[in-house]
Amino acid sequence: MTVATSDPKIGDGAEQPLAHLVESIMARYADRPALGDRATEVVTDPVTGRGSLRLRAEFDTTSYAQLWSRARAVAAEWHCDSRQPVGAGDIVALFGFASSDYVTVDLACLSLGAVPVPLQPSASLAHLRTILDETAPRVLAVGIEYLDKAVELVLVATTPPRLIVFDYRPEIDDQREAFETARNRLAAIDGVVIDSLAAVVDRGATLPAAALHTPPADEDPIGLVIYTSGSTGTPKGAIYTERMVRRYWARLAPKTDPAPPVCVSYMPLTHMAGRNLISHTLSQGGLIYFTAKSDLSTLFEDIGLARPTQIRLVPRICDMLFQEYQSECDRRAGEFADSHELDAAVKTDLRERFFGGRVRQANLVSALLSAEMKSFVESCLQINLHDIYASTETGLVLTDGRIQRPPVIDYKLVDVPELGYFRTDRPYPRGELLVKTEAIMAGYYKRLDVTASVFDEDGFYQTGDIMAEIGPDQLAYLDRRNNVLKLSQGEFVAVAGLEATFATSPLIRQIFVYGSSERAYLLAVIVPTDGALRQAGNVAALKPLLSQSLQRIAKDAGLQSYEVPRDFLIETEPFTVQNGLLSDVRKLLRPRLKERYAAQLERLYVELAQDQADQLHALRQHGAQRPVYETVCTAAQALLGCASVDLEPDARFSDLGGDSLSALSFSTLLREIFDIEVSVGVITSPATTLRTIANQVESQRDGAATRPTFASVHDPNSREVRAGQLTLDRFLDAETIAAAANLPRPDGHAPATVLLTGANGFLGRFMCLDWLERLAEHDGSLICIVRGADATAARRRLDAAFDTGDPDLTRHYRHLAAAHLEVLAGDVSQDRLGLDRATWNRLADEVDLIMHPAALVNHVLPYDQLFGPNVVGTAELIRLAITGRIKPFTYLSTVGIAGQLDSTVLDETGDVRELNPVRTLGDGYASGYSTSKWAGEVVLREAHDACGLPVSTFRSDLIMAHSRYAGQLNVPDMFTRLLLSLVATGVAPASFYRGDHGVRGRSRAHYDGLPVEFTAEAINTLGAGNIDGYQTFNVMNPHDDGISLDTFIDWLIDTGHDIHRIDDYDEWLTRFSTAIRGLPERQRQYSMLPLLHAIQHPGQPVAGSMIPADRFRAAVREAKIGDDRDIPHLSFELIRKYVADLKHVGLL
Repeated sequence: MTVATSDPKIGDGAEQPLAHLVESIMARYADRPALGDRATEVVTDPVTGRGSLRLRAEFDTTSYAQLWSRARAVAAEWHCDSRQPVGAGDIVALFGFASSDYVTVDLACLSLGAVPVPLQPSASLAHLRTILDETAPRVLAVGIEYLDKAVELVLVATTPPRLIVFDYRPEIDDQREAFETARNRLAAIDGVVIDSLAAVVDRGATLPAAALHTPPADEDPIGLVIYTSGSTGTPKGAIYTERMVRRYWARLAPKTDPAPPVCVSYMPLTHMAGRNLISHTLSQGGLIYFTAKSDLSTLFEDIGLARPTQIRLVPRICDMLFQEYQSECDRRAGEFADSHELDAAVKTDLRERFFGGRVRQANLVSALLSAEMKSFVESCLQINLHDIYASTETGLVLTDGRIQRPPVIDYKLVDVPELGYFRTDRPYPRGELLVKTEAIMAGYYKRLDVTASVFDEDGFYQTGDIMAEIGPDQLAYLDRRNNVLKLSQGEFVAVAGLEATFATSPLIRQIFVYGSSERAYLLAVIVPTDGALRQAGNVAALKPLLSQSLQRIAKDAGLQSYEVPRDFLIETEPFTVQNGLLSDVRKLLRPRLKERYAAQLERLYVELAQDQADQLHALRQHGAQRPVYETVCTAAQALLGCASVDLEPDARFSDLGGDSLSALSFSTLLREIFDIEVSVGVITSPATTLRTIANQVESQRDGAATRPTFASVHDPNSREVRAGQLTLDRFLDAETIAAAANLPRPDGHAPATVLLTGANGFLGRFMCLDWLERLAEHDGSLICIVRGADATAARRRLDAAFDTGDPDLTRHYRHLAAAHLEVLAGDVSQDRLGLDRATWNRLADEVDLIMHPAALVNHVLPYDQLFGPNVVGTAELIRLAITGRIKPFTYLSTVGIAGQLDSTVLDETGDVRELNPVRTLGDGYASGYSTSKWAGEVVLREAHDACGLPVSTFRSDLIMAHSRYAGQLNVPDMFTRLLLSLVATGVAPASFYRGDHGVRGRSRAHYDGLPVEFTAEAINTLGAGNIDGYQTFNVMNPHDDGISLDTFIDWLIDTGHDIHRIDDYDEWLTRFSTAIRGLPERQRQYSMLPLLHAIQHPGQPVAGSMIPADRFRAAVREAKIGDDRDIPHLSFELIRKYVADLKHVGLL
């Protein structure tokens, strides 16, 4: 594994090979501390008895001698391993976050001449498998945090590597269990060994030392392979030879500080920026402290404890620093009369507290920073912030815009005529930057064709970056050749595609979208149509019309919020060939457009940033003293960047461009201003306008509303919530609870008046239809609470749920509704369900039964934001259920609550408070939602115990399409998305399931789902039949019938759909993902694209349902529910109807 080098002269004058050089460095600084990890202590939970780690406010350090001794022990153990010995040229894959253990493994590779291949933890399994197949590592060293993913790789590896786990603490229960689980999963594969790094070090310390690697003088073997992220295709491995790696250890760059550097490592060691920090610091006898957590949640705390002398920053960290600055300025404003004194005091505090007070050198890596942000950071640190331009393929090229010689040997600019950049441009030559450097990669690993494509005929590497040569050896970044912008928060934006999308507006003649990696959002220049100008009358009146048009098009196209220009300039002169803004083929000439408008757009950025900062500051300081409605509108405008003219009283947050995440920021801001909780559910409700948000704030401020909040029920500083905190008295007043004991109880007669929530939801609409059919038999009434501005709007929303183009359904519903349906405009998350007192009192007297399937279903929001609509809303319905007379209560929960416990434990007889007394608040998919439904179950258990409330809880899994009515399927659910995507792309895996012993194949499996009409009938029948006790049903399909996702593909193929099966699951996933991204916009919007993480690897086949459903099945049989008087099997006819429904709604 040797790569010929075109320039064998290194130019550093040193003779020692790499391993010998590093050993001499370790010996030279033997007694100094080299690496530091956050000190920890093991704490035992007094309830569970489980051990976990607690960070201490100090670091434990490892000396140079200790570090080298550990690395050499690892090398000795590998070298002497009789089964899988590691030697020069062998590949060792490293999969984890930066730590002392990671560096130990890296140095062990270096001493043996083995080739480290760092793997990016964020990469998909498909990409990682591609890398492992290509490199065939002898060893896969993995951090305990990523062990599960590593096991998946080993299970499918062509040649399984030895697995070594680092950063592993066996005294921590979760870690030990993960290690043992991995060992058990790998036990069936012959020859696969899993070891802890500590065990490897201990064994190696007793073995003879392996010889230091010494390559022949005329060879330059591979020393490192760094893979790209694969964001634009298959990952490519950039080869670094040993001489190239040696440059990073030889201290070729002049020292700028006489003292040994002290640094903090938080960047991944899969990038040269992170790796170079290690070699740069250690080669000077310095000390590196590692941040404690890979999510960087402790970064500033770590930096403050480490007190670095040198630091490398990325734009996101600078943004976090600026946010802290703003917050501190607002908090401490009362301490200073002079704003300059406040600014100086806060920056001094940040410099001392966040950075430790002794940073003497700071570099910016990975992306550009806006001039304003750079100036801010420099004013905080009181030193210059140096911009570093480098890449994996080239190494260092520019510092502060100046070519660095060495390592740059030569550079040139080449014309990019399609974008209008030429070397003949004035005042400065412009073009794509091509470079030759001493650190340039030797090529891509096993990719000769790709290697050849990135070098020109003279051996220059093509960077793809457009530069202007503003002086000798001085360059300024302008653009990316492929017209893909990377915004400062990491989002990639294809501006040409956005321009094409927005140009479809009848008001827009031309549009130029502008942005850069220094900015978090886009701006634009818009040339309006003549008709738009005539319609508006003047330019000022035109701006709100254009803004509304952009938002409408973005919504229709399913664009992300960051893809919509926050503001824009209006240009009445069109872009033409004559004025130099269009090419001969009528394409936008981006350089010319930038020349004309960049200064104005940059000023607009500055103005918008200053306006936002001023608005937020004023809101935090004085918003509570201003009229509430005015403050709410100003807060929405400050966060969303919308125009003042858009802020009508009836404007909804979503209409202004807000989504659930920006609603979370809005909720937080309102809490900071008013010290009042307005939940995301309220903000995003279709019935909620800016005026109603203001009214809710006013109501709470006046004391009219004393509703419980997450913080008043749970410990807001804890990462756990407990069933014991969800007592009924936290939600209802003592008088209401006490009075319940003397209320009339159900008499066993069929209910005459039923209250139903969530009737316009997918399940709710068929519960509604089923109840209308039942109540029509004895002239009863169904009352539905639906969110809407008024009863008419609410009724309109419910009617629309049934109007999917099936005339039989529409006719049947309308006939029944005319005589037996009442729709009230309300919101279960509001006090008295959003109803006036007279209506509330009427419901308390008339309603016989409450059916509650409504919920805010959002799989991204945290529990504290779902607490209001899903937990407090349930409690408010309990209040109604125990007011006037006792009303049986039916509640729809989810099987998702099983996610934090053994699913077999979640039976239908146990008390959820005992089965699941504590839940962890995590950020996993649907974690907040499932916890909110668990909390609803707990509160209902409390109501049953305290008041004798009859409760029926139904934990539902997948609810599938209606087997008869056309167009009635739940388009946004995962199954519908999957089926649509499979048929539209025409590719499917050989099997969706993992075979026995980890082998992929056609296993007998079962897919859990039930048709919506059966689920609705079962819930209504069993819920209405309970007038006394507490009963729980797991609404599952328990049949071990072998009907699975694989069966559905068989059926689709049998009906003539052209679906090609691919044997390799990862290959299928890669092709599937690519094909989805190429679908037409509307199909892509409803495809599996946002849920691809759910199918990253084959599923585990399950025989029957994953949680017990015996009680549910027995009850269904006894009540003779469904056409078969039993839980139905999924059928060929239902899957065929799914495809017909997708065609019916225009998605196929």
